[in-house]
Amino acid sequence: MLARLLAALIAIVLSATPVLAQLGKDPKILAPFKPVVAHVTESTVRVKCNDKDTILGTIVDADGYILTKLSELKGTIHVRFSDGTEFEATTVAEHKDTDLALLKVDVKGLKPVRFADTKKLERGTWVAASGPNSDPISVGIISVMTRKLTGPDTLITNPNRGYMGVMPEDAKDADGNPIGAKITEVVPGGAAEKAGLKAGDIVIEMNGKKIDSQTAMRAFLDTVRGGDEITLKIKRQDQIKELKMKLGSAPKDRGDIQNAMGSTLSNRRTGFPLVLQTDMVVDAKDCGGPVVDLEGNVLGINIARAGRVETWVLPSEVIRPLLQEFKAGKHATSNAKTDLPPLPEAPPPHRK
Repeated sequence: MLARLLAALIAIVLSATPVLAQLGKDPKILAPFKPVVAHVTESTVRVKCNDKDTILGTIVDADGYILTKLSELKGTIHVRFSDGTEFEATTVAEHKDTDLALLKVDVKGLKPVRFADTKKLERGTWVAASGPNSDPISVGIISVMTRKLTGPDTLITNPNRGYMGVMPEDAKDADGNPIGAKITEVVPGGAAEKAGLKAGDIVIEMNGKKIDSQTAMRAFLDTVRGGDEITLKIKRQDQIKELKMKLGSAPKDRGDIQNAMGSTLSNRRTGFPLVLQTDMVVDAKDCGGPVVDLEGNVLGINIARAGRVETWVLPSEVIRPLLQEFKAGKHATSNAKTDLPPLPEAPPPHRK
């Protein structure tokens, strides 16, 4: 009944709205969705890293377990609940393929979400993104059904990764053993040149992490961002030197500039196993929270602002099995206590 009333009301509002593009944050459109997101607002939290609002999180267990976006986490983590209280959080599990992290706060009696399948949804179904306040963050429609990604979108890349401004290649010792990433070219004016790196130098460590190939160097740069300062250990001829470098940002191509119009794209927005595509306008810092349909069913978690008119949802079909893996102790981090209680079985889907 509520879904039919909302659909009728939305149709009336749309007919009176002159501009149809990017309606997801129009107050006239958001207002009817307040009752839709009401039951998940208490299950949505703001995640802060180094005292800065960074991302949202979704409560998945009453004993303090919260899912959020892994690639946005850094430094000291705190969680702010809908009532304004804040608690320090620990990352107890990580899953790179889905870009999900499981946080733990020392709080009991939380309200977990109830995940529902997306298989029976139809294209054009209205959805809303929940925040920690009463108003939805954004609303929109399902533009492409749950699907596997193809082409370049299958690769896990970070378009905002740290940029050195070098061309590396693998370095071979006399016996053919890998010993580092050899710099063959240094971009004039780039971060590497400013730090004193020269062609012929071999990078053997970055922030204390051993680098034995150009692949290892690229993997490290995926974990840092432009503006971060790092420490490099290099081999220059027969000497070992240590350099400090403030990383730059990778040059943006025309597509990145066009896609960024209207909102900030997520640092990681590729490589997910399955996505449900919507046209909601959800800024990168507002991903990580639950997404509901007009019945209030939680369909998944906003995982990435992927383009100018694309926000990707990690569907429930991916999240539920992962929660069971977390329950079994898989993907645990070194921060996880060995005596943490297992996650309970996922609750049944919410239906009205």
